[in-house]
Amino acid sequence: METNLISKIRSNYNLLLFLIVASIPLALWWLLMLLVTLGGTMFDDPNEVGMSLFMIFVFPLFAAPIISGLALLIARLLNIQGVGCLVILGLGVLIPLVAFALVFIGHLITRKFYTGDIANIPEIMPKKDKAIPIDSAVPNVINGEPAEKLAKLKEMLDKGLISQADFETKKVEILSKM
Repeated sequence: METNLISKIRSNYNLLLFLIVASIPLALWWLLMLLVTLGGTMFDDPNEVGMSLFMIFVFPLFAAPIISGLALLIARLLNIQGVGCLVILGLGVLIPLVAFALVFIGHLITRKFYTGDIANIPEIMPKKDKAIPIDSAVPNVINGEPAEKLAKLKEMLDKGLISQADFETKKVEILSKM
């Protein structure tokens, strides 16, 4: 059952990203608390043992998911055209930068653990579509035998001059004329 739960989590990209982004500040917090404890400032006062335990074990379990959710929200807002500048103006530069860095690192780690379809992973920074309309590009470039036409068409797809949908449409058209 545990393996089934883990495989379900690993196949859900958004949940996996949330958990990994939450684990980064959690791990950093625990590292900081370990250093503070080894430095001798934690558990010094017997009256503050409860607070020390709370700060090490309970507080980060509430704070990390909140930080993760806010970081994912800020990173998403930064990618919306026109809103990104408002987010930076409203929150300053450091908070959006840290949030985006946290999500970017989480995205890189999540890609390693994700077991679903890699092609469906959302991009952290959306790419501009450089594809040009097929009607203006293909008829002027593709001439000759069907094999040559398909090779040129594939080359245009690989260079990003046309989209996958345009490639498939034109390929069917070329093959139907054979």
